[in-house]
Amino acid sequence: MEIVNINENCISIVFDERIDPSINAQVIQLKAAIENLQIIGIQELVISYNTLVIYFDDTLTDHATLSEVIQKVELGSSDSQLSTTYIIPVCYDAPFNLDLEEMATRHNKSTDEIIQIHTSKPYLIYMLGFMPGFPFLGGLDESIATPRKSSPRKEIPAGSVGIANAQTGIYPLASPGGWNIIGRTPLRLFDPNRNPEVYYEAGDYIKFKHISKDEYDTIEQSVNNGTYVIETEVH
Repeated sequence: MEIVNINENCISIVFDERIDPSINAQVIQLKAAIENLQIIGIQELVISYNTLVIYFDDTLTDHATLSEVIQKVELGSSDSQLSTTYIIPVCYDAPFNLDLEEMATRHNKSTDEIIQIHTSKPYLIYMLGFMPGFPFLGGLDESIATPRKSSPRKEIPAGSVGIANAQTGIYPLASPGGWNIIGRTPLRLFDPNRNPEVYYEAGDYIKFKHISKDEYDTIEQSVNNGTYVIETEVH
């Protein structure tokens, strides 16, 4: 890994320049190790695919101190890390599947085949961004990888599940966006009135579960009533 001073109150730790689950696991381990040390002055730790960025108060600590601490951290095997898979129910029916038929035509598949492929395996959460709770998921089957839309929509509804290039993800909040929308979940992935506000974090997994429109309505009602309990698997 390489330690880079970004500015007077920011330092970056960069691992190999590629997207790889084992590298991302090291980034997550390093973040956890630094959090456990409770270093005075650290304000925020931000994960990306292969990088950990540390924001700090330069009146309380400095680059040299943080670099020394980072170099002493020993990272274990990612195989020993426990992770949680969150089961996200998704309805792939109209009116939620804005781009599903277009994608099926592009890939010379039926819509059912697209759905089967999309729900066939868990996806690693590499990081969260560009809004609270948006999971960038790795491991999408190449056979349904689809370029971003050339003209982004002005608003994509909260809960929309989409594909952009070789990634899939979920919009926790309504937002403009250029992802290809294939379904929607009735869950509130980000809720400032809930603890935790976001169910999952980087290093966890998401698996999509195909549900009907009736099931969507039932789950949505239980979410609104505050009685829904998200399904998980620990491994």
